[in-house]
Amino acid sequence: MGEGAIAISLLFVIIISYLLGSISFSYIIAKKIKKVDIRQHGSGNAGATNTLRVLGVGPAIFVLSLDIAKGIAAVWLGHAFAPDEAGVFPALAGFAAIAGHNWPIYYGFRGGKGVATTIGVLATLVFYQHCMPV
Repeated sequence: MGEGAIAISLLFVIIISYLLGSISFSYIIAKKIKKVDIRQHGSGNAGATNTLRVLGVGPAIFVLSLDIAKGIAAVWLGHAFAPDEAGVFPALAGFAAIAGHNWPIYYGFRGGKGVATTIGVLATLVFYQHCMPV
């Protein structure tokens, strides 16, 4: 694969990862369950902790799981579509998902703190570095 194709693949992965990270599961679930904007209640943050405050344990665990999963998915996308031996592309994809969670394009750039998404990204990067064949 030429340098231009690699750059295009990386750009594609970063954009898709950012858009994936921009999906605010706490916002969506709060709208479905209580018909409220989670950012207008509790701490005003769109994340799992505020979901716990506003909606309770079950929805908070679900939001936490989905936020972790989007971090995992971003790293996998980076590995699948823009693989490199050093793991830089999956790391950049993960960073883009965290940025999307924190500053989501779909919700006026008002998101969460990125803790759960960061957990998913870091855990997957550690797995990627130690378990994936180079």
